[in-house]
Amino acid sequence: MAIFLRFDSFEKIKTCFLHLSQGVKEATRETARTLMLRAGHLAKARVRSTTRKPNIGKGNYFRSIKSGFLDGGGSFTSKLESNSPVAGIIEFGSRPHIIRPKGNKLLFWPGAKHPVKEVKHPGTPAFRVLGEATEEAAEDIGKTFESALKRKFN
Repeated sequence: MAIFLRFDSFEKIKTCFLHLSQGVKEATRETARTLMLRAGHLAKARVRSTTRKPNIGKGNYFRSIKSGFLDGGGSFTSKLESNSPVAGIIEFGSRPHIIRPKGNKLLFWPGAKHPVKEVKHPGTPAFRVLGEATEEAAEDIGKTFESALKRKFN
């Protein structure tokens, strides 16, 4: 028994590899976009969830969550971001700190017994909304890439 492989033309081989390379590149681009869109949806679902913290609904932070995709020719960069002033605190938490009013004012809120000059805030835990959403979306990278390859080459 014998197996023969015959390459009649280097141009055919080159064309085949170029087609394969372009297909893998397009599947990679599609995978990056899909994962970042999924991460955006997961982050928003977490913020709007009534059973998971930070449980802050559809306010400013929710509306500020955006996912983006940058096509840099040979590389692909996706980003999940929030430009909300509280984004850093929600993502990374805060240390215990003292809250004082500006000027000669006092602090008071519904339920307080009386106005006070300062409040010792215990700090805020890190909720890692954007980070955990990105990590959860990335867990499916193999399936997502495989699916993109099948769509491209079938």
